[in-house]
Amino acid sequence: MKTILVTAIVTAILAFTSTDELKGRWESKSETGTITGVVFKEDNSFEGYINKKPFVSGIYSYSPEDSVFTLEDNGCNGITGIYKINFYSNSDSMRFVAINDSCTERKEGMQRLMMGRVK
Repeated sequence: MKTILVTAIVTAILAFTSTDELKGRWESKSETGTITGVVFKEDNSFEGYINKKPFVSGIYSYSPEDSVFTLEDNGCNGITGIYKINFYSNSDSMRFVAINDSCTERKEGMQRLMMGRVK
């Protein structure tokens, strides 16, 4: 009986634990106190904000097999950006490495950005 109960509990925990490293809220705080954040949603849309004020939104795709992240946002006139995401610190932190992005402003901003998961 105990074995069945333990198995049921472990199965329930695994069923409700997300294996998607990216979905959720991520933030970065600058030396001046500015908070830049993004929320990656279940429907593959995202919203970015600075100090809780929205500044960018768009759609994304993420391939966990090769950590490739593709996005299209409302700030780069429909230009698609492709990045590799490097997760570290038990997948609670990440940084972006450009693979291909001809939107210079976004590319420069994303390559400097390191974000932590908000729990």
